[in-house]
Amino acid sequence: MLHYDDVLEDFVGEFGTYQIICYIVLGMTAIPTGLIIILPVFMYAWTNSWCKVPHMADISQQFCIDNFTSNCEELVMNLTIPRERIDGECGVTWAFSQCFRYNVTPSDWLTYAVEEPDINSLINNTAIVPCDNGWDYDTSEYRSTVSQQFDLVCDRYYLNALASSIFMSGQLIGCLVDGYIIDKLGRMKGLIITISGSLVFGIAQAFAPNYIIFSVLSFVLSACIYGVYLSGFVLACEYVGPSKRTTTGMIYPMFYSIGYMLLALLAYFVREWWILQLIIVCPCILFLSYYWFIPESPRWLISMGRTQEAERIIKQCAKVNGRSLPVDLFNDSWIKDSKEDISDQHKHGILDLFRYSNMRKTTLILIYCWVTLNLAYYGISYDTSNLGGNPYLNLFIAGAVEIPAYGLGIFAMESSVLGRRGSIMITFLFGGVSCICLAWLPPCGDLVWLGITLAMFGKFGITSAFGMIYVYGAELFPTPLRSIGVGMCATFARTGSILAPQLILIGEAFPQLPPVVFGVTCIVAGCLIYILPETRGQKLPETILEAEQFGRKKKHSLSYPGYGEIRRLEVNDNYELKGY
Repeated sequence: MLHYDDVLEDFVGEFGTYQIICYIVLGMTAIPTGLIIILPVFMYAWTNSWCKVPHMADISQQFCIDNFTSNCEELVMNLTIPRERIDGECGVTWAFSQCFRYNVTPSDWLTYAVEEPDINSLINNTAIVPCDNGWDYDTSEYRSTVSQQFDLVCDRYYLNALASSIFMSGQLIGCLVDGYIIDKLGRMKGLIITISGSLVFGIAQAFAPNYIIFSVLSFVLSACIYGVYLSGFVLACEYVGPSKRTTTGMIYPMFYSIGYMLLALLAYFVREWWILQLIIVCPCILFLSYYWFIPESPRWLISMGRTQEAERIIKQCAKVNGRSLPVDLFNDSWIKDSKEDISDQHKHGILDLFRYSNMRKTTLILIYCWVTLNLAYYGISYDTSNLGGNPYLNLFIAGAVEIPAYGLGIFAMESSVLGRRGSIMITFLFGGVSCICLAWLPPCGDLVWLGITLAMFGKFGITSAFGMIYVYGAELFPTPLRSIGVGMCATFARTGSILAPQLILIGEAFPQLPPVVFGVTCIVAGCLIYILPETRGQKLPETILEAEQFGRKKKHSLSYPGYGEIRRLEVNDNYELKGY
C-alpha cells in the first residue's frame, strides 16, 4: 500500500516547481515574524532621562536671555539636576540623576544671581527631592520608546524588562493554542487566523493608552505572530517529500533572519517605536490573500477524511511539476493507509515520553538544550545595543550571521565525520566559549570591535545549533511521539526566552553575569548532547519500544506492566523480540 510520502517520491516530485513556489510564498510570512519578535530591541531601548523641573522655562530664560553664560543649557541642567557617580565597566562616570532634582524656583536663582556669586555654595544648600513632575528624555538616538511613553524609569524601571518577558510569554501560550488551531482547523485557516490577530492586536498596541493595556496587547500579539510562523512552517514542509524536509526545514528560518536584518534598516530611519510597529504590521494584510491561492496541506486533508480535496491538490501539483499520475493511483488503500499513519500519532500522550528510562533521558536532555538555546539566542539578540558601537549595525550583523549559521547546519548534519550529534555538540561548545570570553571585555575602548565579534561568534554557534536541534530531536523521538515530543520541547523552550530579559536586567548590576550564564549553559548542553545517540544513517525508531533501545549496542531487557503480571521482552540489535 502506498503512503502519501510514496506518492510524492514516486509520482508528484518531492520538491518540484509547485512546492518551490508555495515554499517561497509562505516563507515571506516569516519575515514580519522576525521583525516583530526582535522589535523589543528598539521598542524597549534605554535612554537617558532626568526630572522635569517646574518653571524650567523661566529658569532657562533668566540664564539664556539675560546672557549670564554662553553655554546656558548645560548650566541650567547642572543647576537643576544633581549628578550621580556611576561605577561601570568602562570606569567611573558622572551622569545626571534620573530620579532626583534640586528643589529650586526662578526666584531662588534670581536672588542668587544678584547676591551670591558662588554656584557650588547655593547648590550644596539646596534640597534634593524625587521627581514629582514627570521626566524629560534624551531623544538624540531614539525619538520615542515604550519606556519614554509610559515613564518606565526609577522605581518603575523593572517594568521595561517585565514587558519583554510578558511579550515572550505570549509565545508560550502560542505553542499550545496555535498548535491546536492548526491541527483542528487546518494549516491555512490557522495561518489566516493568526495573521488577522497579528494585524488587529499589533495596530491596537501602537495606540495603547497605558502600560497595562500595552502589555496585554503585547502578550496576545506575540501568541499570534508565533502562530504565523508555526502554521507557515508546517504548511511549507508538508508540501515537501521526506528526503527534502531537513534542507527545507533549515532554510525556512532564513526568511525570519531576513526580517531580523530588515528591522535594523527600518529602525535606523524610523525612530518612533509606534510608527515603526505600524510599518511592520500593516503590510501583513497582503498575506490574507493567501487564503484564495495557497492550497491546504494534502497530508492534513487526508487525516481529516477530506480525500477528494487532497486528490485535487496533488493532481494540480503534479501538473505544475510536469509529472503524470497513474489513472488508478487514488484508491481506498493508500488513503486508508495514510490516514492510519497520521492517526496513530494521536494514540499516545506526553506521559509516554517519561515512562521508560532511555526515552526519559532523551526527553529531559532535549528540553534542557531547547531552553538553553532560547535563553542564549534571545539574550544575545536583545542585548546587542549594550555591546558598544552602533546598535543598528550590531543588530544587522546579528541577523546576517544567522543565514550562514543555518547553511552550515545543513552541510554539517550530513557530514560522515561529525553527523548530527557531533555538529550540534561543536556548535554548542563554540557558542558557549565565545559568550564566556565576551564576559571579560567591556563595551568601550579600543576593544569594542572584539566584544562585538565574540558576541556574533556566540550568536553564530547558538543559531546553528538552534536549527539542527529541531531535526535531531525529531529523529530521536519515535513516530507516534514525534509531534508530541518536539512540541513539548518547543513549549518548555519558551521559559528560556521569558527569562532572557530578566537576566539582562540583572546584568545592569552584574555585567558579566548574562554572558557567563549563556556560555556555561551552552557548554553543559554540548556535553549532554554527547550522551545521546547518533541518528545520521540510522534506522529511526518507529515505535516506543524501538526508541527505548535506540543507540544501545548490547542486548537489554525491557519490563513493562501487563495485566496482573510482569512480562519481559528481550530485544536484540535488530529489534527481534523474545517474550518469556
